[in-house]
Amino acid sequence: MTENSFAFRLKELLEHKKLTLQAVATALGLSRPAVHKWTRGGEIDYDNLRKLAAFLNVNWIWLRYGEDAQREAESSSAVPLPMTDVRRKYTAEIMDSEARMKLAQEAARIVTWEWNLITDAVTYSPNVESVYGWPIANNADFWKRAHPDDIPMMERIYEDSLRTGEPHEFDFRILPPDGGIRWISSRATPIRDVEGRLVKMVGISMDNTARKKVEQSLRDQQARFRAVFELASEGMALIGIGWQWESVNAALTGMLGYAEADLADITLPDLLAGDGEALQALLTGSEERCAFEARLVRKDGRQLPVSIRAALCRDEESGQPTHVIVAVQATGKATGKGK
Repeated sequence: MTENSFAFRLKELLEHKKLTLQAVATALGLSRPAVHKWTRGGEIDYDNLRKLAAFLNVNWIWLRYGEDAQREAESSSAVPLPMTDVRRKYTAEIMDSEARMKLAQEAARIVTWEWNLITDAVTYSPNVESVYGWPIANNADFWKRAHPDDIPMMERIYEDSLRTGEPHEFDFRILPPDGGIRWISSRATPIRDVEGRLVKMVGISMDNTARKKVEQSLRDQQARFRAVFELASEGMALIGIGWQWESVNAALTGMLGYAEADLADITLPDLLAGDGEALQALLTGSEERCAFEARLVRKDGRQLPVSIRAALCRDEESGQPTHVIVAVQATGKATGKGK
């Protein structure tokens, strides 16, 4: 083992910090033999390298490749520092991988953050201002723009997580300086030190305002449909793209002889004695509207002649099909032998 090797630097760090192999293994969620292998010159993958460096509070490039590699990575000079071709190649590849990860993080509008439970200091990734709408340097900067109705819920979840040491996930609202409301989805987990004390909480947050708006739009849409359904004299139903019944009014269940709960395992095509291709075209989004004559098979086995009109509903923002609204009107009496 040479003095300019990953294994040597790791062993020196462990001795300096008085850390056992088991303590490192526990902190990283690995086995003791895995850590022992690194101290004897074994290879370490990128993810574990970053976790190990963060746990030991050292630069990961220095830990893996030494001071020359770290200086070259930090230097803005075009003059190369003494480095072997292999080490330079691996350093470039890792740094390129980190750059791609940062770009992906920013494109997905994902913020990473860390809360030091000892000092109460909080650090956010550089893209926090573009996602949240304002820079955050400390906890006070965050809490002053958290939605006041969500603060008690958030405090309760944080307290439970710190008490149990378990990770958590929840959605909350923020009030950015430019006005309006943004929804943020947060996932975080407490981190313990080698002695088992909770010392920090790390997490990721992402803007899911668009999804919340879509969900609210669908809820509003369904509420309007239900109001119309209840007043309609003809049979009406709201059907999901997966054929599931979202809502059925009393007029339609009366035609079918089924209670609404009985329809959970039955799709509309199951009840069509005739051709259901017109409805299938709606559910795939290839058609917007259709009207056709058909026969619906009632619960008692008799067939009821009906006229069916249906229209496709799309999400306002994405344009993707979400539901089909169906109107059914009886055109004759049920025929056939009952069960």
